[in-house]
Amino acid sequence: MNKNTENRQKMKTRDIFTVVLLALINVVIFFASSLLYATPITIILMPIFFSLLEGIVFFIIGGKVQKCGAIMIYCVVRGILGGYLPYVILYLLAGVIGELVMWKAHYGNAKGLTISYMIVQVFASIGSTIYPYAITFQSLAEKSEADGRAANITEAAEILQSGGAVVLLIGVIICAFIGAMIGKKIAKKHLSTMN
Repeated sequence: MNKNTENRQKMKTRDIFTVVLLALINVVIFFASSLLYATPITIILMPIFFSLLEGIVFFIIGGKVQKCGAIMIYCVVRGILGGYLPYVILYLLAGVIGELVMWKAHYGNAKGLTISYMIVQVFASIGSTIYPYAITFQSLAEKSEADGRAANITEAAEILQSGGAVVLLIGVIICAFIGAMIGKKIAKKHLSTMN
């Protein structure tokens, strides 16, 4: 089967089910780790942590379901379950870009998956950390007065606004690359279809 024919294969119900279930693993990791948002430093470091960890599931999806739409479905699930509009929008945009990369690179291609994963993680960090904590932090801090998180949010915002956002994005890019290498190694070990 040549590259163009394989890129046009349609997803079946079981493929969609597989992507959604695997995406939910990363959602569970996200929600379980959200307890670490307790200090300003952990607020800032969470996207780096996720970039290292979530590549495993991303590469298993990319290696197991090598069809158009798999990356987009992953991003839709992750974005919608994030429940924050900028996060949803940026995940959807990352999904579109990721699908274009995979269409061009060939579904299941490790290099294309690496680039797609890095794009997804950068957009996710902007939607989950940079936008709420560095741009609209005031409204977030006001909403968090009652539970005592306002001071942490304000301190995280100050760090991100004073150059921390750029450092965070660089850290996410580096860790997403490392996470992709970990994911690729595990996917190649367990999936014979990974190329």
